[in-house]
Amino acid sequence: MQSKPLRARETVLASALKAFARRGYAGTSMQDILRATGLSKPTAYYYFQSKAGLFRAILAFAYDESFRLMESGLKGKTTCQARLVEVAAALFDFAARHQNLTRLVFATVFALPGEIPPNSIDPSKRQRNFELVLQIVRAGQKAGELDSAYATVELAHGIFGAISHQIRTHLIQPHGALDRRRAERIVALFYNGARKQ
Repeated sequence: MQSKPLRARETVLASALKAFARRGYAGTSMQDILRATGLSKPTAYYYFQSKAGLFRAILAFAYDESFRLMESGLKGKTTCQARLVEVAAALFDFAARHQNLTRLVFATVFALPGEIPPNSIDPSKRQRNFELVLQIVRAGQKAGELDSAYATVELAHGIFGAISHQIRTHLIQPHGALDRRRAERIVALFYNGARKQ
């Protein structure tokens, strides 16, 4: 069970996210955030130091929560294919439940300099999430499930890119559900390729 301060912090992040989602980072004032969250100015600055600090905390939550979901899905899964399905299903689930947050993450990744505060995304969190997929792929190559003729990082980018593309496409124009069935199909395509056998 979460502590009261942790639940309160997540409530504040969710409220601030709504404000950023409506107006973007530059278009959202600290006053907008205070209205959306119900925080007093001193409390907001105590916990987050600034609007930029709050924005960074929202993005950190996105990377941490998606990592937690991926990791928890891996328990008991032994094959590379089953583990990659769990990763895809976890990321699909996260994106489906946190659409505004997922949009904000993608917007931040592709933002021009000056559109968002510097160092908005913690590179170590981003790398950690990718490393999880890289480790699964490396183990798959070692077990003979995946072709070792390909560089591990190329294969990891291939499956991670396919998953990310499915999420981006769904956010732009939803068609079908981001669910386990889609996760299984994406991983099967990665495993089998599209060439007729």
